[in-house]
Amino acid sequence: MTSVSRRIITLVSVILAAVLSSALQDAPDERTTLRIELTGLQSVEGSLYIAVYDSADSWLGEGALQQHKVVVGEAREGELVTTALLLPPGEYALSIFYDANGNGELDTNFIGIPKEPIALSNNARPKFGPPKYKDAVFTLGVEPVTQRIAITTVED
Repeated sequence: MTSVSRRIITLVSVILAAVLSSALQDAPDERTTLRIELTGLQSVEGSLYIAVYDSADSWLGEGALQQHKVVVGEAREGELVTTALLLPPGEYALSIFYDANGNGELDTNFIGIPKEPIALSNNARPKFGPPKYKDAVFTLGVEPVTQRIAITTVED
């Protein structure tokens, strides 16, 4: 192979790499906005913790797909506490708790019932045990979705 041929191959390779790199950077973002609007939280201080799950196997366990901390004072819009997450299209369920005592954990009683206010996507409610994934799961497509969820206290 001559030096001219090598230069041409090198030049073509550089141009091809630049074109592919540019195409990848211009590719549309595969994530969609999930807006969460939380109602019923009386406090204007403290934090909410949001866990995002994508399977029944990981639901309410340590296997959350994503976890987010939301500072209530910064996210309050009137009576709502709002935040937005970017997720790829798919099926998800949310578990949210308000950390009333600031320890970063969901406090429960001796049988596991939450002592702090909680909320679940689709406003799912526990019935005779922990809430079911199938009751909380929703589909996020290519268009933005809003989950308006009421926070409640289970133990009273």
